[in-house]
Amino acid sequence: MTQQEFQDLTGRKVTEEEYRNIEKMYYAVPNMDKHEFCKRWVQTGNNPLTIELTKQNILLNGMLEERNNEVDDCHDKMEELAWFLIGKADAYEDSDFYKEAIRIVGQKAAILHKIKMGYHLWKEDREYIKDNLK
Repeated sequence: MTQQEFQDLTGRKVTEEEYRNIEKMYYAVPNMDKHEFCKRWVQTGNNPLTIELTKQNILLNGMLEERNNEVDDCHDKMEELAWFLIGKADAYEDSDFYKEAIRIVGQKAAILHKIKMGYHLWKEDREYIKDNLK
């Protein structure tokens, strides 16, 4: 939606700065077309409480997105740790390293990584494969 479309649909003139804020609110509302958004804006747009709540919602959504990115980064680091542990488990034949890797990524992912890397499959790996190929 453009600033002109907003003004035409609401019958209200807004500055470029006001429209940038309105546009942020518009994109923050899922599944609402511009006609419905403008209709609701006319009903509540001049209410300072509504505007403030919408701004807070936008701020909270931004914070949530940042946290989700942090969780994704943490997940990636944990996965890298698991791959490292699987390599050490293979090199030193250490089941404790392997059990910890399985705890992090699960047995299926651990076995797939071992196959991909050409590591030795242990007895429990072969049993898991056999049980899950039925």
